[in-house]
Amino acid sequence: MDLKKISCALLASKVAVDLNAAADTETAFFTVPTGKKCIIHKVIPHGLSASAGNAVITLGKTGGSCDEFLGNQTLSNLNGATKTAILQPVPNSTPVAQTILNAGESFGSEISTPAGSACTCTMDVFGHLYDE
Repeated sequence: MDLKKISCALLASKVAVDLNAAADTETAFFTVPTGKKCIIHKVIPHGLSASAGNAVITLGKTGGSCDEFLGNQTLSNLNGATKTAILQPVPNSTPVAQTILNAGESFGSEISTPAGSACTCTMDVFGHLYDE
C-alpha cells in the first residue's frame, strides 16, 4: 500500500535550495506523477547553512507566479541550522483555497528577495496524491 495515497506523506526533500539566488529564481521540489493529482499540505525548511537574512520566498506551481500555495514568506527569523519553520496556510473561518496540481505539474518556490549572503537549506514537501 502506498502511504502517499492514503495519508499526508513526505513527497520530496530538496537539498541545497539557494535562498540567496536572484529574485524570480524558481526551484522545483516535486513533480506530480502520471495519472495522479496532488494536494500539498506543508513545506518545512531546515538545515540552513547560515542565517536566511532578508530571504523572502513564495511557494506554489512552478512556471508562473509560484505563489498559489503561499505568497511572500519572510524567513529572516531562521538564523541557522537549529531553526526551522512549518510553512502552511492557516485555516480560519473562511477556508483557505488550495491549488490541486495535475500530473506533470511541479511544486516549488520562487525567490522574492535574496537572503543577502550565501544561504542554502533543505525543503521538505508534505502532501498527498490521488488518482485522476
